[in-house]
Amino acid sequence: MSRIVDRPNNFHLRIGPLVFVLAIFLSAFLVFLIQPLVGKRILPWFGGTPGVWTVCLAFYQTALFLGYGYAHLLIRFATPPWQLAIHSTLVGAAILSLPVLPAGDWANLSGNHPVARILTMMMSHVALPFIALASTGPLIQSWFARRYPTRSPYPLYSVSNAGSMLALIAYPVALEPNLGLSQTGSYWEWSFGVAMVTVLFAAELARRSTRRDDVPARPTTQPTGHGRGCAQIREIMLWLALAGCAVLMLNGVTNRLCLDVASVPFLWILPLAAYLATLVLSFSSERAYHRGLYFGLVFVLLAIGAFRGLFLLENQTNTESGLAENFRSLPMLIAYYTALVFAVCSILHGELYRLRPASDSLTTFYLSMAGGGALGGLFVGIAAPFLFEGYTEFGLGLVLSLSLGLYLVVRERGGPRIAWHRSPVALRAVVVLGLLMLSYEGWQSIRPAVPGVLQERNFYGVVRVIESPEGAGNSRTLMHGSTVHGVQFLSPRGRRLPTSYYGRASSLASAISTLPADRGARIGGIGLGTGTIAAYARPGDSFRFYETDPAVIRIARDDGIFSFLTDSPAEIDVQVGDGRLLLETEQAQGKVQDFDILVLDAFSSDSIPVHLMTREAFGVYAAALNPDGILAVHVSNRFFNLMPVVARLGKEVGLEHLHAKTKRAPLRQTKPSHWIYLARDRKRLDRVEAAADPILKQLRLASDTQRFWREDDSSLRNAPLWTDDYSNLWSVIRGPANSGG
Repeated sequence: MSRIVDRPNNFHLRIGPLVFVLAIFLSAFLVFLIQPLVGKRILPWFGGTPGVWTVCLAFYQTALFLGYGYAHLLIRFATPPWQLAIHSTLVGAAILSLPVLPAGDWANLSGNHPVARILTMMMSHVALPFIALASTGPLIQSWFARRYPTRSPYPLYSVSNAGSMLALIAYPVALEPNLGLSQTGSYWEWSFGVAMVTVLFAAELARRSTRRDDVPARPTTQPTGHGRGCAQIREIMLWLALAGCAVLMLNGVTNRLCLDVASVPFLWILPLAAYLATLVLSFSSERAYHRGLYFGLVFVLLAIGAFRGLFLLENQTNTESGLAENFRSLPMLIAYYTALVFAVCSILHGELYRLRPASDSLTTFYLSMAGGGALGGLFVGIAAPFLFEGYTEFGLGLVLSLSLGLYLVVRERGGPRIAWHRSPVALRAVVVLGLLMLSYEGWQSIRPAVPGVLQERNFYGVVRVIESPEGAGNSRTLMHGSTVHGVQFLSPRGRRLPTSYYGRASSLASAISTLPADRGARIGGIGLGTGTIAAYARPGDSFRFYETDPAVIRIARDDGIFSFLTDSPAEIDVQVGDGRLLLETEQAQGKVQDFDILVLDAFSSDSIPVHLMTREAFGVYAAALNPDGILAVHVSNRFFNLMPVVARLGKEVGLEHLHAKTKRAPLRQTKPSHWIYLARDRKRLDRVEAAADPILKQLRLASDTQRFWREDDSSLRNAPLWTDDYSNLWSVIRGPANSGG
């Protein structure tokens, strides 16, 4: 049998292994650092939607599979000298493809075909460096096994995952709060060069190893049922299924968090860090995985989730209070879903490690893992938006994961034909809970629609229209996730009434009342919703809305579901695409904007498009106003205190600010809301404040229904300043608040 003989020198015994450790650690660190970097760079160009990260994850999982496939073929069919030569060529091509952060000309102005554009961009900028880094794991372990045949290469996999984990912790904790994107990208590129030199040095060490036929092989620990040859097809399918279900759970939970909170790096990273932690622990030792512990943890989490309805966020409104709202505070919500990812993926990765083969099938094993991950990523990122009307893949992944874990338990105890009643009670309870939850979610997605009800999903998320019965006022509500984006009454008298955050008792009504009466007003809106503000239109007015999601435009204007736009006497123009990018394009083309009021209504949802709240963005908004114009920013939000950020940004671009908070006025169709008004002249804002009292008296409401105030200069100086290159949503996080948002 041909084996590799160690060269007995001091470098080989002491320094050589460190080269392999450093190479695999650096590569893993960089491959997981680039993921949030690129995601954050391109997020503003595609509407700030959670779908951006989901598509990126699908690309990363597929590129990981390609990297593992390349490593498998290289080890299987190339001799050590050719391995070094071929890999050097790939590394050189990857370096030539830098910089890794895409340029701004990839921005998606029209909103058409975002998935194809993201994937094309990733192929152009990220693919080669990512594949070079992704292939490092199996290559380094195979080269290590060649150089040191008496040592197990599997601990290097834990080193790799530890590097990945460190990258995911370092980015939100140390890098994002202190460095801009461009600077971090430059550091990444230099580090990539260092990592690739280390990898090629490890390849050279493996190439120098000599072969002899008289050295006996040291037995490798093998799980029951595995021989020295190629893994059986059934085992390969299990590797694929376990890895695929883990990624399905990861992406499903990430979608849930980003949908209802924000699509930002720290919420991408936390589930991914939990996922990686399970790999680190599971592949460190067989003793790290205890079936009873993790199945029990899943049972507890499922019971809590079922009790609090956390699985059904997209089927709820955000009007909860008391204990339920406290439980759904942001830290609790993040902790719950992170724990769920950790518990379920611990089962999947623990079972995967128990099924690991001997080291001579190592690249096949990792290739199968990567293949399963790619299938899971592609399913959620590409297929699920076309297959499901809601985020059903989360429940599907949960049930598949637990069923697969149960199958492996009963197979080990008595074979696949063991009776259901002989399986452990705790495992059966977990699977039954998961099946019930999936059944409920599935019913929510496929149930027959009643008149006036619609639900659909696309790249930008899930939108639903809910119709209330006659006794509740006979109205329709547009929902995105769990957030209200507009309400309209259906009666002939009520259908023209402005409602919700824009109701007659709101501060926005006061601001609109100050528009000049001797000419038609020009009003812009970033974010359409149902187009409620068009209810304030007068003949001769002109409204221009900017909306990223084509489904929202169709629902608000074309399908006859809402009529604010079609009933309006004003000239209505709706532009499809990202509002900030479209404003910039119009300004570059010299198109007239000259808005009397520009309504920035993209932050009432708990999913925050951060790119709309930067110094550069506010410079664009200021340029779109006429000299007497007002920028009205809606900042009602459960989880984030955006007031100081907006006020500081206004100051940076030369705008005075005025805070306005409205109490609930149900008889005047008005929800609680918080707005910030910005204008060049403070007197212009004083007119908005002065207009409130006559309106409230006319509506027979208390004078404190609207409250106005300003921040002092010292507070503004201490407020965070966000730019296109730097933002930190974590710095404005808060607990539950009755902001009306």
